[in-house]
Amino acid sequence: MEQLTVQDVIKRAGGIKLINDTGISSDNKYMVHAEDCIKEQLDWAHVLKLNHLPLLDILEIGTGAGFFPYICREYGHYAESCDDVELGSRWAMGYKLLNIEPKSYYVYKNTSIEGIFEKKFDIITSFRSTIGTTTYIEHPDGTGDSSIDVWDVDEWKFFLKDCSKNLLKSDDSFIYFQCNKGCNLPPYVNMNPDEVSIWGSKKLGEFFLPFQQDQHNIFSITKEQIDNL
Repeated sequence: MEQLTVQDVIKRAGGIKLINDTGISSDNKYMVHAEDCIKEQLDWAHVLKLNHLPLLDILEIGTGAGFFPYICREYGHYAESCDDVELGSRWAMGYKLLNIEPKSYYVYKNTSIEGIFEKKFDIITSFRSTIGTTTYIEHPDGTGDSSIDVWDVDEWKFFLKDCSKNLLKSDDSFIYFQCNKGCNLPPYVNMNPDEVSIWGSKKLGEFFLPFQQDQHNIFSITKEQIDNL
């Protein structure tokens, strides 16, 4: 299938005025212009060659405005998504417009995703992922206090192995994530640069090195590789 353009997506979704009127063009720093967000999501779809591949089952964690699962569907794939979706969310009208229904789910460390989704997937994606470098507005212990939840190797292994067991279909199924740069976030941002990696700790840098893509804060890892960690 030929690559869709930004204007193709806008037209299929009903036009830029309708998209913006739903609140997708919001004050969120990543969504000031819906066109920019659509372009970014199209670029990721094309990196994954989704316009050339046969039917896939795809899960996006942290979907934001929801354009990626919409684009996946336009390319003929099945896509599910999740995010920290609350009743009355600023994205709610946008989801209705795009005809997607993200699950309200937030990834916490050392917490299994078992039972959240009813099927397994060929690809799990997350872009601009805050997993492992997350600032909670309300801490999961219910205190209501904001805090930084920083993962190291053990937490990432738990998450990857849990996804492998509960979400990935086959040995060739894979996870493709673009993560926030841990070196720019607490506590690493205040440390000597020689003591940190782009992922945060030196240990994490060594852990992700075999799976890093061209952009160093992107990793791709198959189910088979996860099971052999």
